[in-house]
Amino acid sequence: MSIENELDQDAWTRWVAYRVSIKKPIKPASENAMKLKLSRYGNDQAEVVDQSIANQWQGLFDLKKTLAPGEKPKKTREQIAADDANWQWKIQQAEKTAHSIAADPIGELRMLDAVLARLTFQQDDPSYHDRLEQLKSKAAAKIGALQPKVVLGHPDLRGMVRQLWGERGVTRLAMRAENA
Repeated sequence: MSIENELDQDAWTRWVAYRVSIKKPIKPASENAMKLKLSRYGNDQAEVVDQSIANQWQGLFDLKKTLAPGEKPKKTREQIAADDANWQWKIQQAEKTAHSIAADPIGELRMLDAVLARLTFQQDDPSYHDRLEQLKSKAAAKIGALQPKVVLGHPDLRGMVRQLWGERGVTRLAMRAENA
């Protein structure tokens, strides 16, 4: 089947006229390639041309999905799986870095605090709550191994406790410090 049979002639005519109007006529050497490219868009050829003209583009590009105001793009299963793998990698890197800092529990907690800061910007992610629970579990183990006064003596760590468990968590830590 030839390109001409698959090419939307009306879309092609509008595209050529547009290119001439912006003083960027299609050169004979690239005309066949551009026809082939447009024909590959199948039933979307007219929309592709309309999009390029509306955006004052000199080329033909895949259709951009337009979202309603406030609507977020939906992730594919592959993207979600990649995000999960990336999250696991970040946790592993944080743990490795924490171990390389030294066996300093404060350093490890600071690394978990950095991971928490990143996680805070991913609250709309479907796996946010699972990741937060993983982080809480790791932080609780590290905090439990330290003297409460040590944790309370670091404002950034006190802030992490407040962010993970609220004011109640800081109060409980202070009570443990008093009883120690």
